[in-house]
Amino acid sequence: MEPDLIISQGLCDVCSPHNREIDKSIQCLDNKPDTLILDPHTIDDIIQNIMDIAVRVGKESKGLEIKHSLTKRIEQISSYPSDKKPKVICLEWIEPFYICGHWVPQMIEIAGGINGISRIGDRSDKIDLIQISGFDPDIIILMPCGFDLSKVLVESTSLHKNPQWNSLRAVQNDMVYAVDALSYFSRPSPRIITGIEILSKIINPDSFADLTVPLNSYSKLKKVT
Repeated sequence: MEPDLIISQGLCDVCSPHNREIDKSIQCLDNKPDTLILDPHTIDDIIQNIMDIAVRVGKESKGLEIKHSLTKRIEQISSYPSDKKPKVICLEWIEPFYICGHWVPQMIEIAGGINGISRIGDRSDKIDLIQISGFDPDIIILMPCGFDLSKVLVESTSLHKNPQWNSLRAVQNDMVYAVDALSYFSRPSPRIITGIEILSKIINPDSFADLTVPLNSYSKLKKVT
């Protein structure tokens, strides 16, 4: 294989080869392909990266088509009137707790929720139950990085043994959800827009009752009594 273009991401060394490793690999190739390193932190960055790829491969018109389609879907969600804006926390890891950063806070706000603790574009950060309790979220959404829904549901069972977790208002009110993080939240791709649609159904289920999202993309956690 003699690639003309190598695309990687600088967002997380755990998820992909480090840039230095890519440079070393290129030196082993007879041809010297172009490289495109993507480092998105917001939804705007993700959409711009799509355009960057499209331009680099000579498909700018296709890139614009995708960009307009994704932007339209975002506008359809964000323009929907909502009198009720619940406080929402999305957790990227469970043991220890990490709150989602990067584009996820922006996804929450577009979907009609109030984001707490983390800020748009910031990296994910370690938090504790005292901080979560202090924000007092109406809804908690579990989306451990790289986990599909079934794995999130399995991992979440350990939380039921934690009295401090069980005392949270969202847990008491049966408002804890798990999502397919691998497909719709962890990776910067067009599927992030589907993730916004999933969040909108969780945050405002009555308003978005007719909105169709993929099967097995989210589930409410069963309350343990």
